[in-house]
Amino acid sequence: MFDRKKITDLSHDRSTRNLIIFCIVVAVLFGVALVSGQLELAVENNTLKTADAEFQVHVLDVGQGDSILVVADGHAMLIDAGEESSGSTVVRYLQRQGIEKLDYAVATHPQSDHIGGFPAVLEAVKVGRIVEADYPAQMTPTGSIYKNFLAAVKQEGARFGVMTAGDTFSLGNAKVTVLAPEEDYAPEDLNNASLVLRVEYQETACILTGDMEEPEEQAILQSGAEISADLLKVGHHGSETSTSQAFLDAVDPQYAVISCGRENSYGHPAKGTLERIRAVAEKTYITANDGTVVYLFDADTGESRISVNGR
Repeated sequence: MFDRKKITDLSHDRSTRNLIIFCIVVAVLFGVALVSGQLELAVENNTLKTADAEFQVHVLDVGQGDSILVVADGHAMLIDAGEESSGSTVVRYLQRQGIEKLDYAVATHPQSDHIGGFPAVLEAVKVGRIVEADYPAQMTPTGSIYKNFLAAVKQEGARFGVMTAGDTFSLGNAKVTVLAPEEDYAPEDLNNASLVLRVEYQETACILTGDMEEPEEQAILQSGAEISADLLKVGHHGSETSTSQAFLDAVDPQYAVISCGRENSYGHPAKGTLERIRAVAEKTYITANDGTVVYLFDADTGESRISVNGR
C-alpha cells in the first residue's frame, strides 16, 4: 500500500531544504553585492581620472627628446616639443586633450630634440607667451632647426622673451618659479643653460629640468631655492652626467620620470643614474618603456596618482 505519510514527510523535508537553500542563496547574493559595492567604492575613491584633476603634468612619449604639457585649472603650458619629426605627435596629443590655446610655450634650451617640434605646434595652437632660457650669445645655434623655431615664433606673433632664476609667473592657481639659469651663470654648454622650472600647486610640486646636468644642479643647490617636489622630470634623459645624489636627496621625489627613446644610441638612461633614482623615488617611469606618463592631482581631495598611457 502506498504510504501517504511518507510522502507528506518527504514534502516537508523538501520544503525545509528549499528554504535553507533559498536563504543561503540570498545571503551569498547579499554578500556579493556588499563586497562589490565596497570594491566599487574603493575604485571610485582611489582612481583619479584626468578630467577630475585640476593639476596635470603630461610627460609625452616623443622618443629621444622632451615634451611636457602642464595643465592647471584649464590653463596650459607646453615645455619643449621634441624633434622636428615629433611636432605632429605633440599637436595630436594637444588636440586630444582639448588644448586650443597655450598660455606659455617654453623652450628649455635650443637643441633639436627640445625645440624641433615647435613650428608645428605654433602653427596649430595659439600661444600667449613664448619663453626660452637666457644663455650666452656665443652659444646661439646657427643651424636650420633654431632658425625654423625663430621663424615660427615670429609668425605666431606671441610675446617672446627670456627668463632667469628667480622669475615667477602663474598658470591658473599654480605658481611657476624659474630655478635656473642664474642671470650671471656661465654654463659649460647648452645643456647646463637649460631653463629649469618648479611648478607648485597647493601642496604638490614638480620640477622640470630640460637637459640640466650636475653643474647646473650644483648652482641650484647653492642658490638655496626650495626644490622639494613630488614629481621630478629627470634631467638630460637620465644621462650619467645628470641627477647627482645631492640633487636627488634635496628634491626627494615620490615619482621620477625619464624621457628617452627606445634603444637610443646614447645609452639613456644610464645604469648608475637609474640606480640612484630608484633608491630615492618610490616609482620611476621611463617613456621608452611606459609611454606617455601623466601625473594627476585633485585639488578637492588632495589625491594624486600616475597614469601611464591613459591607464
